[in-house]
Amino acid sequence: MGRKLLLAFVLWMVFAFSFLQSITVTVGWWNGELDAGLWEWLWIGLLPVWIFIFFRYYSIFRPGCRACQPPDHESSHHQAGPGAP
Repeated sequence: MGRKLLLAFVLWMVFAFSFLQSITVTVGWWNGELDAGLWEWLWIGLLPVWIFIFFRYYSIFRPGCRACQPPDHESSHHQAGPGAP
């Protein structure tokens, strides 16, 4: 359990660093502050991949996300107010 959690944390950190690096390089290239060499084009090319991975697996827009739904044990149809029996 501990190793799996550690691996998940390390993979998340690698993803976050790569995502931020791609954004930084792409913005620098877009603003004309950076001459794009081979490594820069790699980061620029990976940006759509990181965006896809983020929206597919980590965001609230991923399939099956229940972050915005009420818990299963609560009824969303009956909401009693302060004066309800």
